[in-house]
Amino acid sequence: MDGFVEMMGAPVVMALILVAMHSHLGYHVVKRGVIFVDIALAQIAAFGVALALLLGGAIGTNSTWLVALVSTLVGAGLISLTRSRAAEKIPQEAYIGIIYAVSSAAMILVLTQVPHGGEEIRHLLVGALLWVSWSVVLKTAVLYGVLGLLLYLKRGPLLMVSTDPQGARAAGMSLGRWDFFFYLILGFVVTSSVQIAGVLLVFCLLVVPTVMGMRILADPTRQFAYTLVIGMVAVVVGAGASYGLDLPTGAAIVCTFGLFLALQVVVEAVVRRLPASPTTADKNRNRPAPARKARG
Repeated sequence: MDGFVEMMGAPVVMALILVAMHSHLGYHVVKRGVIFVDIALAQIAAFGVALALLLGGAIGTNSTWLVALVSTLVGAGLISLTRSRAAEKIPQEAYIGIIYAVSSAAMILVLTQVPHGGEEIRHLLVGALLWVSWSVVLKTAVLYGVLGLLLYLKRGPLLMVSTDPQGARAAGMSLGRWDFFFYLILGFVVTSSVQIAGVLLVFCLLVVPTVMGMRILADPTRQFAYTLVIGMVAVVVGAGASYGLDLPTGAAIVCTFGLFLALQVVVEAVVRRLPASPTTADKNRNRPAPARKARG
């Protein structure tokens, strides 16, 4: 147990911080119907990291983070422009998919010119969560705390744009401006997390817990609480499996999330097949009426 805490303490805490931040953003992403925006921005950030490596940088340095951030912000600007009146006949996901494919191909082209490029591709896909340090955990927690405060202060307009874009437009709100603000925050989050957790885990943390919460709960507050709990449990279980079976930590956590989602779907199906218990109203309806006394 002591060995697990010493080796996996920082990675687990880092993953829990990622769960908290990504779960909040995930609600907006799913409500907007742009499910793959996170993986697209993560892939753009990975392209920025690859570009920094080509220029002589190293993963985890400030210069590499800055190049990745600039790339991600450019991608956030492009994505925010894809939702307009003229483009409503084309799903926004189509543009996001194009951006993802192009940035993926660009990353591969760049990394073919970098020594050990194949290893760097694997790193950017599944991350290096196992080797995260406590100093990185602290810096990420502070950054996410600031970004979380911004999201809280602007929660009203952001929620309206995400859940009722037509109403927001009728109220005179600029969807493009608020989209850019949201994708700007998401870009900062993704830029910081993709070098730690990898593209796949970043996407998984954003979407899977949120989908699990939305499947069974209607209230957003309860959904968020559920996503936090299920996310933290999945992280601990995945990290434990990684430690015990000597598996890559990020990939193990991703598969654990997939397993949890599959189990929830099965449990929901079983519960739906169970006979419904009679309610109080049903019991009263089936109870025989009391006999009336004959009038003299």
